[in-house]
Amino acid sequence: MVAAIILAAGASQRLGQPKALIPLADSTLIAMVTQQIRPHCSDIIIVTRNELLVDIMLAAPDTRVIANPHPEKGRTGTLQVGLLALEIPSSVLVVPIDRPGFTSEVVQSLLENGECARPVHKGRGGHPILLDSNAIESVLAAEPDDPLRELCSFRDVKVMSADFSLNVDTPEDLAILEEWYSSQGT
Repeated sequence: MVAAIILAAGASQRLGQPKALIPLADSTLIAMVTQQIRPHCSDIIIVTRNELLVDIMLAAPDTRVIANPHPEKGRTGTLQVGLLALEIPSSVLVVPIDRPGFTSEVVQSLLENGECARPVHKGRGGHPILLDSNAIESVLAAEPDDPLRELCSFRDVKVMSADFSLNVDTPEDLAILEEWYSSQGT
């Protein structure tokens, strides 16, 4: 099985609250995403900001949660923190918390691919992504602010059930998020 890193950034200025802790059904977004990927992953680690560490630990109690000491340096730096905490896995599923428009079938399709891959639905690429050992080496050798798309060459994996337009960033996005999870039966 593959390991997973959930990137759980701090509060969005436009949203006004931490994305990972958004209430969703009787849970939180971080708990729902963790539950969705758990059957596919041998180890899950959540990387967040220090000020959210305790709250995310409480929201996802069966998951390792660590703080990125320098989140301002970039998303690749946050991913590097997670990779090192996992002791450099051979492959890893990377799940940005603000891009939850995927299903368990999307994760399974990526894992069946077995190499550096991203899901594509109706011509649009999305998340999560799968990094293989070569991509992991590239990420670890990069600067913390290097864009991931410049470090890795992704194979497109066509998937059927996803909404890659879902981006949790504004109060308006919360209604779309709730509708997405309701339509998935979660």
